[in-house]
Amino acid sequence: MNWTQEAAREQAALTSEPYDRWVAPNGHCMAEFRREGSEFLIRFPNQADFRLCPDGDGFSVSGQPTPDCDSQTLTNLYHNAIEPILGNHSGGLYLHGSAVAVPAGGSDHEKDGVIAFLGLSRGGKTTLAGSFAHSGFPFLTEDVIDLRLEGETYWLQPKRSKLRLFADSARFLLGDDTDFENDDLKQDVEAGNALPFAKEQAPLRQIFLLGTDHSAPLSIRRLSSQEALTALMPHAFILDVTDKARLKGHFTRMADLSQDIACYALDFTRDYAELPRVREAVLESFSCLR
Repeated sequence: MNWTQEAAREQAALTSEPYDRWVAPNGHCMAEFRREGSEFLIRFPNQADFRLCPDGDGFSVSGQPTPDCDSQTLTNLYHNAIEPILGNHSGGLYLHGSAVAVPAGGSDHEKDGVIAFLGLSRGGKTTLAGSFAHSGFPFLTEDVIDLRLEGETYWLQPKRSKLRLFADSARFLLGDDTDFENDDLKQDVEAGNALPFAKEQAPLRQIFLLGTDHSAPLSIRRLSSQEALTALMPHAFILDVTDKARLKGHFTRMADLSQDIACYALDFTRDYAELPRVREAVLESFSCLR
């Protein structure tokens, strides 16, 4: 999928009302969706505007950053938001989450599998994936779950070999001497010996949905397919919430996923000292799969 980067400029005031918004738990607006004729405009406030113009069966995409938005941030916005939005719009199955590769449970010990972690922004899913990677379970993705259904298997596609971490998480995983340009912003941390990356697609086995109470005690609960579907929906990427035909198709794909893959509610205290216990509990659940 190709896109064009335009010259930086300040975001112009918009008079139209957005038909959809992405809002973080703290109330911060992360993205606004607008229509301008046949085109879509997706605004990431104070970062960039992406214009999606119909082009045959798809869209041509242009991204215009603000003067304070660097090229890497713009590229991250495209790959972590625009690409999965368009992927779901065209019939794919993309979710907001991280994933790690682990040995499969049950009687099939020769086959690798994948655990996915879904959660709201700043909910701890990237740090959790990083803690698994640092413990020898390579990560496949840290922000976008890209699934390809073949037969009865959901193959999870590896994405960029980087983790976007805040300085405190990076230093917890890699050591206190880890250099960061700005301790208040996330930064790309490349995969390596300390944070191995899985380069090959692997079958999805489990999905863990992270709770929003960051002080909750550690608990894991298997969700019914109906509970799982309800919990999965907020973590999808949707371009047009008024397109009933596409929404119906997307809902069907999500319903199938909730029935085919074991889904769990995962709560834990967001404290680095708790991560070993969380990993142990998750892996124990994984080993019990049949």
